[in-house]
Amino acid sequence: MVKVCFISPEYLPLSGGTGAYVYYLSNELMKYGNSAYIVTGYDESRDVKVNQQHYVFFLKTLKAPVVKSFLFAGSAYRKLNKIRGRLPVDLVHVNLPLVPSFTVPRGFGKTLISTVHSTWKGEAEAIKGEPYSRLNSNERFMVSFNWFLRIFEQGMLERSNKIIAVSEYTKHELLKYYRLDGNKIRVIHNGVDVNKFKPATDKLKAKAELGFNPEDKAILSVGRLYARKGLFTLIESMSFVTRKFKNAKFIIAGKGLSNEVKKLVSYAAKLGVKDNIIFTGYFPDKKLPKLYQAADIFAFSTFYENLPFAVLEALSTGLPVVTTKVGGIPEMIEDGKNGFLVQPFNSRELADRILYNLEHPEAASEMALLARKTIENQFDWRLIVKKVVKVYDEALS
Repeated sequence: MVKVCFISPEYLPLSGGTGAYVYYLSNELMKYGNSAYIVTGYDESRDVKVNQQHYVFFLKTLKAPVVKSFLFAGSAYRKLNKIRGRLPVDLVHVNLPLVPSFTVPRGFGKTLISTVHSTWKGEAEAIKGEPYSRLNSNERFMVSFNWFLRIFEQGMLERSNKIIAVSEYTKHELLKYYRLDGNKIRVIHNGVDVNKFKPATDKLKAKAELGFNPEDKAILSVGRLYARKGLFTLIESMSFVTRKFKNAKFIIAGKGLSNEVKKLVSYAAKLGVKDNIIFTGYFPDKKLPKLYQAADIFAFSTFYENLPFAVLEALSTGLPVVTTKVGGIPEMIEDGKNGFLVQPFNSRELADRILYNLEHPEAASEMALLARKTIENQFDWRLIVKKVVKVYDEALS
C-alpha cells in the first residue's frame, strides 16, 4: 500500500478544481487501503488526524490566490520538514500551477509526481486580449509576473518523476511552453463522483427547495468569477434568449475577488437583462448536486480550460450542456451528441444552442442521457483512480 502526501493550497471547503481533485482522488485511494496525508491552506493552522491512514495538515494562508500559493509554499516547506521523521511518505503528489518548486524539501518522500491542472503561460496567453478593466488583481499580477511564476513551475516539472496532465490539451500545452521530456507525461482526465452528481428525480421540487421559481427555465453556470470564464459573453447571450423565453433565469454560482459581481451586474443592466440573473455567490459543496438538479440547461462560456469539473458535474447530472470548443472540453463532449460546443466569445452561437435546447426538449433530454452515459463509462472516479495508481507504481519502481 502506498503512503501519499498531497500538497495543494485548496482542499476543504471545496471551492476550486484543485481542491476537488485532491479531495476525491485521496478518498478513492484510501478505499483501496492506501494512506493520504494532505498539506493544504486554510484560515487557521491545525493538524487533524482523521484516522491511521488519513491526516490533514491545515496551514493558515491568505485569500489572494497567486500570493497565497507562495506564502503557502513557505509554510508547507516548514511543515514537511517537521513531519519528515513522524510520517513515512512514499510519494509526494503536488498540484500545479499553484505549488512552486521550493515547496517540497529535497529528499522528502521516495518520489515526486505533479498533476497539472493548467499552466501559468496558458492562463496568461488566454486573457492577454481581455480589457485590463475586466481583470481582477490576481489576474493582473499573474500576467505582469508570468515569467517569474514560470521559473518555479518549470522547476517543479523538472523535479517530478512523472507528470499527470488532466487532458491531451494540457499535455500539448506543457510540451509547447516548457522544456520537458514527453515520456514522463501521462494523460489522466479528472473524474466525477457519479453517486453524488446524478440526474434529478424531481426537478420542480429541486427548484422549489432552492427557492427558485419552478416555472422559470433555469440556465446554470458554475465557476469562479474570473475573466477567462467568459461571463460577459454569457450575459450578452441572455438578451437573445430572454426575447423568446421571458421566464429564462440565468443562475451564476461562484465567488470572485473584490468588485467582480458589480462589474457583471452593471454590464447586465446596460444590456437590460439584470432581472434575468441570479448570483448565488459561493455555493457550498454539499448543496451543489441539488443546484445542478434544479437547472434545465448548463451554459459555460469559458475561453480557457484544461478539464473543468463544472462541466463534468453537469454532464454527470444529466444536463443538456452548451459550452465552448476550448482546451480539454472537446475530450469529453462530442458536439451535437452529448452536448453542444460553440466558439468562445460568440454570444449569438451560445444563445442559439441554449434556445435549441429550450425549444426541443426531447432532443435535449436525449443529449442529457448520453452525457450521463459518457461520465459513467469514462470519467467515474473509480475508473480514474486505477490509472493514477498505475502511474504511482511506475514512479516508485
